[in-house]
Amino acid sequence: MPNQPFSRSAPPPDAAVKRAEHQLTRLLAMSFDGAASPSITLKALVNAREDRDHPYGWGFAWYPAQTSSALVVKDPTSIGDNPLTKLLRDWERFASTVFLCHLRGAARSLQEQDTHPFSRSYAGRDWVLAHNGDLFGDLAQELPLGDEPVFEPVGNTDSEHAFCWLMRNVRELRARRLADVGWARLLGWFRQLDALGTSNFMFTDGVDLVVYSDSEGYNGLQWSRLKPPHATTRLETHDIEIDLQDAEDRSRTLVVVATQPMSVGAWTPIGASQMLVLRRGAVLYDSNADPEARALGVTRPRQRSLTPSPHVAPMPMQEVATQVPGRSMPPPRPSHEPVSPLVLARRSIASEVRTLSVVHDTRYRYERPVERSAHLYRLRPVHDVQQEVLQHELTLTLDGLRRDYEDVFGNRVTGTEIEEPYSELRITSRSVVRLQPGSSSQLLSPRRRFSIPLVWMPWQRQMMLPYLLPPELPETQLTELYDFAMTFVARRDSDLVQTLLDLNMTIYRDFAYRSGSTTLETTPFDVYCNREGVCQDFANLLICLARLLGIPARYRVGYIFTSGVYENQMQSEASHAWAELYLPWTGWQGFDPTNGCLVGRDHVRVACGRNYRDATPTSGTIYKGGGFETLSVDVRVEEIDG
Repeated sequence: MPNQPFSRSAPPPDAAVKRAEHQLTRLLAMSFDGAASPSITLKALVNAREDRDHPYGWGFAWYPAQTSSALVVKDPTSIGDNPLTKLLRDWERFASTVFLCHLRGAARSLQEQDTHPFSRSYAGRDWVLAHNGDLFGDLAQELPLGDEPVFEPVGNTDSEHAFCWLMRNVRELRARRLADVGWARLLGWFRQLDALGTSNFMFTDGVDLVVYSDSEGYNGLQWSRLKPPHATTRLETHDIEIDLQDAEDRSRTLVVVATQPMSVGAWTPIGASQMLVLRRGAVLYDSNADPEARALGVTRPRQRSLTPSPHVAPMPMQEVATQVPGRSMPPPRPSHEPVSPLVLARRSIASEVRTLSVVHDTRYRYERPVERSAHLYRLRPVHDVQQEVLQHELTLTLDGLRRDYEDVFGNRVTGTEIEEPYSELRITSRSVVRLQPGSSSQLLSPRRRFSIPLVWMPWQRQMMLPYLLPPELPETQLTELYDFAMTFVARRDSDLVQTLLDLNMTIYRDFAYRSGSTTLETTPFDVYCNREGVCQDFANLLICLARLLGIPARYRVGYIFTSGVYENQMQSEASHAWAELYLPWTGWQGFDPTNGCLVGRDHVRVACGRNYRDATPTSGTIYKGGGFETLSVDVRVEEIDG
């Protein structure tokens, strides 16, 4: 807040002056998925006249080099452009995932000690808070700091007193991070502060960024999630400009929270008494989606409100990312349920047996007769405890010399050699498969929590080596992909399962499904940059990211039964592809990034390998004749009575 110096005995200052001051106050916070160095321009100062009667106060905080030490730069009485504002605009070494800003327009001057944001050190890290609003009453009684307080205000603002009270509560819990406090408990603290006046808070420990919106919608906050490729690198309001001009910044995903919507993105109001927790470019927690938080209320009636505001009804969390045409959606999430990749993943695994009929028809046509050729077909579904093959038949218009065998990846392969001329070859595979319900309990280790990096015994690593090598890409590209993968590790506190689920869901949510946008030569880095592709591209990207994290990953080809629950019905008209990742306690687990779900009874597994070439359904070599080739594929997946 643009606070007046706070005095417990002095009455509040003139309301008209404070209203004018509050209307000019802006809060801004950014959470990036990876280290970013945006250029920040305070437009109101660059274009300002030398008028000392209208100072402009501001403060910025960030965590350089993603350390636990915060750098806070502030100027309570800026007059025009100066070295500090040039630092924000031109310095290229921010390298932070968290930025917090407080802007205060033309109003009374404050001292450095009373200028936001405020910072305190505890538990080996710096904690930062900014506040827009006013708290009234006897704060010494309402927000006691203790007889011998560890945290005391340096200045005279009610905001800093509230900050010290929050830090006292954190210390009494022996919490080392905001996440250790518990989000529902932290929400209760903010609502306790909210009951004393007007309260928009931004609070961070350098890992999580917590945003709380006033219960009366005072100076309402808005949020937006912006993902690459960005149409423009500039985000603007009338008094600030943020430019993601650095090449790496252009590939960053970020969540922005601001008092006023900026020039880019779709903006969602934060509801009354709503709290969001941001981490690494994603909304980690939403109080409106938490049953425990929804049961909490403001602990005491509001004592005073400076400017009556219409009540802003609580809104369920919404992703700003627009719906992608042709993209299937997971089952709808009730608004009262907490956001969790594990919850969404479990919904993808049904509890009933399903029997599917699969017909895969492939036709090759040639402009000149083929006189001699050899072919391999991987079209027989896997038969195991989860998937029982009741019937399978492979018919060819030209049989030739035929042999069946199992390749090194365990795939059932049919090989043929044809030595008679033909202009058309048709391969039809008919299968009936019974799928057992998957078990979501396999996702969690029964013994302990597994973290990244995984530790493999030498013989395990030797056996898994083909599934640990990333594709041969330039080192700079692999480094960028590794940094992208590590943002998920950081977001999920190195938890193996949560990291993989987050990766799977993010590819589904942030990457557009567009038929014909890629080829077999498209690399995972191309998909990462363009944020579009088809099922094989999303599988290749997840496989690459997992291998860079030291998690064995393989490519799986099969079929998917879309029924009426998948928006993208085209998936069932051809072979489908997904990734299988090796979990030490359960073995290979299927992740479908095209649909943001785990592999369950909608998926029919056929062939697997290191990559597409190891598992391609049909392949071959023409030794003589042929010429131009046309290929048509028709797949029909239907449910039948078991």
